[in-house]
Amino acid sequence: MNLLLHICCAPCIAAPLAELRRGGADVTGFFHNPNIHPLLEFRKRLRAVEVLAEQEKLGLIGRPEYGLHEFLRETAGHERDPEGGARCAICYRMRINATAALARRERFDAFTTSMLFSRHQNHELISSMAREAAAREGVAFHYADLRDMVEASMEIARKRSLYRQQYCGCIFSEYERYEGRREEDKKGRRERATTGERKNEGGEEGERGTRDKDSGAETMRS
Repeated sequence: MNLLLHICCAPCIAAPLAELRRGGADVTGFFHNPNIHPLLEFRKRLRAVEVLAEQEKLGLIGRPEYGLHEFLRETAGHERDPEGGARCAICYRMRINATAALARRERFDAFTTSMLFSRHQNHELISSMAREAAAREGVAFHYADLRDMVEASMEIARKRSLYRQQYCGCIFSEYERYEGRREEDKKGRRERATTGERKNEGGEEGERGTRDKDSGAETMRS
């Protein structure tokens, strides 16, 4: 089976690639991710996929164009959606539809996506969208649930020093990731400061008590 594999990032396919091949698939990778921002992050992830493809002798179809404008156009009006909401559904559909269309044009037997291998994505929704795209394009969708290989993939990525991202991809997820961390840092600093103040107050009270006792002792001696 000639299989077109949409790749969202190198760590997600590090272990599943071998499993797909063991199942008899002749895999070609497809990097199409207009949802990855900013530009330097996009280049880091693309380069990591290219490095892994070289290591694994994986054919790779890459779209090196930075898709910020396409993504913003498609998700307009959904800027404030929570993670996992309608904006994410649009993002899934953009990449799945592009993969299915390419699979038809290039006469692949089937297509699939590494988004199915992640525990952080909506597995059922991605599967449903992929089946719809497959029916529309007249090409098979190869379903594979390899979420149990996440730890193995992360270990391979660590050993090979492949870039491992810290957020899902888009500018909104980046904001939520790091703004959330900033708020947690602020909260932690406030809690530490409060704890320190309590300790200081306790120390000062102890010192005052000691001074009072000392003063009393001195008075008695005199």
